[in-house]
Amino acid sequence: MDLESVVRTPVPAVPQTPHDDRANPSDMSRTVLLVDDEREMIGPLERALGMLGYLVTTAVNGADAAEKALTLRPRAVVTDLLMPVLDGIGLAKALRANPATAGAKIVLCSGVAEGSVRRLFSDYDAFLPKPFELEDLCAMLSALLPIPALADVPDAAAGSV
Repeated sequence: MDLESVVRTPVPAVPQTPHDDRANPSDMSRTVLLVDDEREMIGPLERALGMLGYLVTTAVNGADAAEKALTLRPRAVVTDLLMPVLDGIGLAKALRANPATAGAKIVLCSGVAEGSVRRLFSDYDAFLPKPFELEDLCAMLSALLPIPALADVPDAAAGSV
């Protein structure tokens, strides 16, 4: 079975909403939407990213995530590729098609080879092959979305508690 027969990429009709400029910019810079249909993956990732200072919201499929993204306006979306209802590529296309979410950094995670994914969709910011180490996700997300308050901490003080 090839990737094209497995991945369904419909772009849902997501209503466009105006941007609310009254939102707290510091909260917006730390907001991450984590999407995976494997619920046992969500908990540890949510805790780890939260410990790094990110504000994490979760979703269990792409349709749920597309809906949450409209109100949340995450700075980054970390999504599994193969999910029910709406897959990661369908979600990414929906995010890019809506001006309210088009600027979000998108990290696609999959056991499928990146070359196969890129042939179907290439407008993502990073790819993380599954299985991955938690440290790899944290490093990738930190590079894409540095938290200013943490980035300004000198190295000597960063390790102290």
